[in-house]
Amino acid sequence: MTDLLVPSRARPAFDRSRLGDSARDGAGEAYEPATVLSGSVAESLAVVVAPRTGRFQPVSGVEEVEPGQLLGHVTGGRGRTDEVRSPVRALVRRLLARPGQLVGAGQGLAWLQPIESTPA
Repeated sequence: MTDLLVPSRARPAFDRSRLGDSARDGAGEAYEPATVLSGSVAESLAVVVAPRTGRFQPVSGVEEVEPGQLLGHVTGGRGRTDEVRSPVRALVRRLLARPGQLVGAGQGLAWLQPIESTPA
């Protein structure tokens, strides 16, 4: 834990010898998200996160979203407002922050369940 307190300029280089062979040489699937999350609920859900610190205001009545559709806004200091948009076509399963709640950058705002597109 004390490693976090060391200024980045003085931090020792990462010791890649502690990794497995496939991760060390860049080959293989040692850290592929699909491998790590395979079979878990995370494989079928997406989390939309706050782009910055501010107050979250969701759009009301949104149950199904398309890529790029507005989910809400995060309003910060000096009148700055950032849009929160869906990255995928999905069902909105649950909001993770209440309307008007102060949220931090990267905090989860909504759980989405992606909808598979049917090939044409």
